[in-house]
Amino acid sequence: MDGRAGGGDRGEARAGRRTDRPHGERRGARPATRGHPPLPLTPSGRRGPGRPTARGRAIAVVLALGLAACAPRPPRVAVGALAAGLDEFVAAHPLAGGQGIRADEVGRTVSASYHLVQVRGSESPHRHVAHDLTVLVLRGQGTLTLGEVRRALAAGDAAVIPRGAVHWFANRGRAPALALVVFTPPLDAPDTVPEEAR
Repeated sequence: MDGRAGGGDRGEARAGRRTDRPHGERRGARPATRGHPPLPLTPSGRRGPGRPTARGRAIAVVLALGLAACAPRPPRVAVGALAAGLDEFVAAHPLAGGQGIRADEVGRTVSASYHLVQVRGSESPHRHVAHDLTVLVLRGQGTLTLGEVRRALAAGDAAVIPRGAVHWFANRGRAPALALVVFTPPLDAPDTVPEEAR
């Protein structure tokens, strides 16, 4: 004999216990259904959705505020004459009936000039001999062709056009496309040269 009462060892005593429960699962818990983990315990000890906790409510508020911050809003441009509002400026400087493109200087610094460009149709292929351009589309959509590359642009997109590069923009929307165009150095005289004129 091994000297233990009952003639068995602890392994035999454990053999009578319930062993169909996964390791670490609480006694009395329902087993998980096939392929689905069990619902987590709520603070009350019950399984299921339960009432939201303060932490859960705080997380929900943070997520809601984060999503609200991602909502689209009209662009605001704080440059010279546009600081009062884009709609107000466009209403005061509309495209004429048959006019396809209009460019208005809205601001200037020592190193750059800022222009609001409205495009109803399509520009002709051209280049700028003495100026680099940075274009920020504020409203609308279209296709910018820069050399051999065509790129779709929409509100919020930007493009950099180096001096001497042949380019043009074609509006793809019903309303005029609006862009803030920055000329560096400042534009003091016309600098648009048709593609054919080399």
